[in-house]
Amino acid sequence: MTETTTPAPLSLADITAEIFTPYIESTFIFSIQNHSLPVTLVECRENPDGAGPDSTRTPFTLVFHASSEQENPILDAKDLIANVHGLEQGTIETVSIQRILRPPRLPAGAYFQIVFG
Repeated sequence: MTETTTPAPLSLADITAEIFTPYIESTFIFSIQNHSLPVTLVECRENPDGAGPDSTRTPFTLVFHASSEQENPILDAKDLIANVHGLEQGTIETVSIQRILRPPRLPAGAYFQIVFG
């Protein structure tokens, strides 16, 4: 019998845009309490002008898309703290996620962003 190991949660301080770039158009899961929502990563955008003098990484923003044609209480939240699953490197735990307006060039649905400063 082989033993499988689950990667340790990722430290927020170690997360960079480079980790997410290969995952554009990949499915992630937002989980909070007993609910989960499948989302697709549609954008990973660095913001070098947002870095402070003591920054250890380039700030970046992730944008996720979800179908809004489903019954899911996460879709009703404007701000939430959730875990994000979908990276080989591990889970991102207790991260702040905001519901945002649909970017004009993207299809209909629900959009969420995570900002890493």
